[in-house]
Amino acid sequence: MAPSMPASASCVALLLLVALAGLSGCGKDEPTMPMADTQSSVQPVPELPSPGSSSSANGLTPLPTREQVLSSVPEGRADPFAPILGAGQIDPGTSASTEFKVRGVMAVGAELRALVSISEASGTVCVGPRGRCPGDAAALLPMGWAVQSIDLGRGCLNLSVSGESQRRCIT
Repeated sequence: MAPSMPASASCVALLLLVALAGLSGCGKDEPTMPMADTQSSVQPVPELPSPGSSSSANGLTPLPTREQVLSSVPEGRADPFAPILGAGQIDPGTSASTEFKVRGVMAVGAELRALVSISEASGTVCVGPRGRCPGDAAALLPMGWAVQSIDLGRGCLNLSVSGESQRRCIT
């Protein structure tokens, strides 16, 4: 048993050496300057100018307020597809048929609509007399006009103008 004692003592010494080496790596470096010196070297942060002060001194342009932005933008139409009031007053005998232009076609659910402009009015039309779509208060097309069909694939409208059939496509 005597030979095994020195082996266990050397094992304990080796473990102690490893533990001391491990703990010595966990130490924290001490600052070279005293604490009072580090606090005095920190400069105080200058106060920022208030938002209402003139920013010409720093060269920045102030942003407009929410109210300024909203007041500078004109209000749009509540329904961009609604015909312009007075559009149904176009006389079918005038040059309205030459000024009629198809601007686009679309499917809204199961319903086909066409975006058109005629004279100075524009809006959507559907299949039916005067191109009136469900829910429209006024018709966009003049009396005597009817939308017979809308070809979504080709972007065309088949119209009946005073009983005469016409085909108009996107221009």
